Amino acid sequence: RQKRKGRNQNTPANGASTSFHVTSLQHITDEASTRLSKRLRHKMAAKTEEPANNCRPMNILSNDTLANILFGGFIDQAPRQLASISCVCKRFKLVAETSLTSLDLRKVKLPLLGQIINRYTNLCHLDFSNIREFGDRHMQLLLPVREKLQSLKLRGTNVTDRSIESFFGLTARERSIPIEILDLSGTMISQKAAVTIAICCPDLKSLKLSMCQGITDVFMECISTHLTKLQALDVSMCPITAKGCRSLFCAPSLREVDISACPELNAHAIRALVTGQIGCDDKDAPDSVDVLDETELLQRRGNVSQLISISAQYMKEIDANLLDVMTSYAPHLRRLDLRHYQEIDNTDLSSFKMSLRKMQQNGVQVAFSRSNIIGTTLLQH
Repeated sequence: RQKRKGRNQNTPANGASTSFHVTSLQHITDEASTRLSKRLRHKMAAKTEEPANNCRPMNILSNDTLANILFGGFIDQAPRQLASISCVCKRFKLVAETSLTSLDLRKVKLPLLGQIINRYTNLCHLDFSNIREFGDRHMQLLLPVREKLQSLKLRGTNVTDRSIESFFGLTARERSIPIEILDLSGTMISQKAAVTIAICCPDLKSLKLSMCQGITDVFMECISTHLTKLQALDVSMCPITAKGCRSLFCAPSLREVDISACPELNAHAIRALVTGQIGCDDKDAPDSVDVLDETELLQRRGNVSQLISISAQYMKEIDANLLDVMTSYAPHLRRLDLRHYQEIDNTDLSSFKMSLRKMQQNGVQVAFSRSNIIGTTLLQH
């Protein structure tokens, strides 16, 4: 209440009362709005600072980066560990299903194979090595990832021509399979299935067909014709002859060859591999095999110079003359495996050691051990 002159104490002036109420309301409103605005600013600041304080690295990393952390050495690509990390959180499960490209299925239960293939749709490297229960019906489960496969290892499995031809065979509308690494060692595939692989998989860079009894010289010719990108070939313990090795001479990109323990091969096969010619005294060479003329030999000699590794264990009739031929026709050779070789009777060991020392001086790593007919080792290096 305000008291003014000429006014009764119990009777306040109308103007003064109105002014008092107006000024009081303005003060209260201003202060309330100020406090309210401060509270709002504090709340907004707290909301913006809360994610920065509580942010986890997993929420910041992209799926590709998180996949590299998980599958780049932190864990191995085993189905059991994949199931474990999928249960951690939804983010891990999503990353595993969309980013996983390689999977080791050697210990997986085959009834779960279809579920695994359908869940991890980006798989391109599969390993089923030495799973004897893996057969033709399991090959059909791999069809969803066939167009993305880059590596497939079926060593020691029970697959046959039926599944191989249906899996790798092409129709008129389908494209070739972009697979680069294939291991069919120890399987029961025939020459027909192997030729189908050579025609339908032109991008192959590594092919292992060890212990496949259906691999013959006809398939060797398909390699030089269709598999122009092939760099590594393993046909050890296969029934090929020197004619097949001569066909490998024409393979443009071949770098590594393994012809160990082939029952029909001798030193003339190695000579045919590095020179493109079969010796006239070769007992294994058929009469229909002709020798390359000098012009064709000079045109193809560039392919021979690209050979960097030859494995020929348990080879027959190795002598110093063969080593000299290899030194002349394969100057880029860096690895030669001649362990358990059988020498020609009455071979001069001094000339053999001299040729061997010459190859080693040229930078060739030679592994050899000489055995006689009984099989006892006479010389090792």
